[in-house]
Amino acid sequence: MARGSAVSMLIGAMLASTAIASAATTERDRAERTAAQPDHQASAQALDTLLQRAGLRAQLDSLTAGIRAQFMRAHRNRSDQDRLAIDRIVAKRFSSEILYKKIRAEFQRDLDPGRLQKALAWYDSPLGRRITEQELTALAATSDAEAVADLERNRPSARRIDLIERLDIGGGVSETTVDVTIAIVRSLTVAFQPGLPAVADLSREQLDRHIARARSRTLQEMRRLCLVSMLLAYRGLSDDELDQYVQFAESDGGGWYMTVMNSTLLAAIDVAADATASELAAAMPQLVGDLR
Repeated sequence: MARGSAVSMLIGAMLASTAIASAATTERDRAERTAAQPDHQASAQALDTLLQRAGLRAQLDSLTAGIRAQFMRAHRNRSDQDRLAIDRIVAKRFSSEILYKKIRAEFQRDLDPGRLQKALAWYDSPLGRRITEQELTALAATSDAEAVADLERNRPSARRIDLIERLDIGGGVSETTVDVTIAIVRSLTVAFQPGLPAVADLSREQLDRHIARARSRTLQEMRRLCLVSMLLAYRGLSDDELDQYVQFAESDGGGWYMTVMNSTLLAAIDVAADATASELAAAMPQLVGDLR
């Protein structure tokens, strides 16, 4: 009996020590989660501030409005009823709010607090804020033929052109612009392919090569167009201020922000383009005539 009691006491002591250790681990984990929670919340708040300072919502509003306008121009000879149906589908799939949520979620999924703070420090600086304001103003501006003519008469310096070209590459401006267009064209081509004589018999691999060649040709022209538009957009900046912007775009924090932004935007555009093309092909197969 005494021996049995001793064994029971030993087992009881083992169970108790395990329970205490488990409780201590639980308390430690809870404390760590509690300590980490403010950091997570702070990073989420910093991310929201960064996206607001960078003008993302306004940029997406402009992008989606432009996409809808392109669809309307492509189908300008359709009936009013068809055009309303097209616009309804495009507006639903290319919603700036949906794109915004996807981009924010991707940033938050693999947030880099150090780079986030570096990017935020730039966009929160006086020069960063002024540049964002100029970019948003340029988005809302109509084409200024006189300003373009002035650029031709008074050619910018070699240094300024070099800075703009570096900013284009660092920010992925031309490439992202072309890739957004190509994503939409590819989705429409795949969805309507059986009714398009030029590509009807191509395999998916052949079609992708065909589109890649078109992308290469388009990119060269887009670089030229972006050079002009960026020279106009940043004409209020001195060369030194523009140089600071280029340095940010080529920095660790700036490169991280722009790379994640562009790749996430393109992923979201791909999803929206595929859904739009599939819905249009199912609901309005007659549109294939506009794509030939």
